[in-house]
Amino acid sequence: MNAPKIDLVKAEQVIREVFEEDKWVKDEFAKHLAGDLTQLSERLAACFALLPSLNAAANKAGTHQAALVAAFAFGVVDDVLVSTKLLVSGKLMAAGNVMRQAIEGIAVSLLCSATDLLIIEQKKGKPVLARYWERLLDDDRRASGHLAVGQLSWNRTTLGVATDAVERLKLAKTHYNIFSHPNKFGISSRVALGAEGQVYAGGHFDIEKLEGYRVEVRERAGLCAILPALIKTQTARLGGW
Repeated sequence: MNAPKIDLVKAEQVIREVFEEDKWVKDEFAKHLAGDLTQLSERLAACFALLPSLNAAANKAGTHQAALVAAFAFGVVDDVLVSTKLLVSGKLMAAGNVMRQAIEGIAVSLLCSATDLLIIEQKKGKPVLARYWERLLDDDRRASGHLAVGQLSWNRTTLGVATDAVERLKLAKTHYNIFSHPNKFGISSRVALGAEGQVYAGGHFDIEKLEGYRVEVRERAGLCAILPALIKTQTARLGGW
């Protein structure tokens, strides 16, 4: 289906676009990626199914630290859902930006779960130690989400996180960094491939980008395949407090 043409120099067309449900875009995603989206949905549902137990463990612990662990874990799963909704609405860059938040949220949740002091900064080659969750509550810039994956790498032994798991997070963050800043990829995401001079505003589906869309859906499904183990680990950790 061809994208509907809109005249965005007219205010009534802009407000219409703002409230547009993008059904034609979603129909195209459903038509071409039904199998991959079904797999993602099944895996994402399995993640949501584990969250009540994590929340119950956090409530039982009754601490600010436990609340942070559970809240960031929920945020990761919700970010994957929101990112997928953006993706199938044709908003590729925004979808990738939210996925970066999901990746960083995994690291933040793990860092918040530590009862030991963690390395939060390398100052002149010397590690600076602190309780990460306390620094986060105090709005310390060193507990900013964009630093979390690197900090997780420094503390992987203390937190019991496998090196390959950290490396996968690093690769995922690198991948989604390009969705989070102005760059050539952002330009190409709005240009019609194979149709010179045609650009899209507000979201679209381009059949020439199908394999790229498929990669993105499978990236989310892959993340959802490993999230249950993380949620169970965090639930067990809170249960031992």
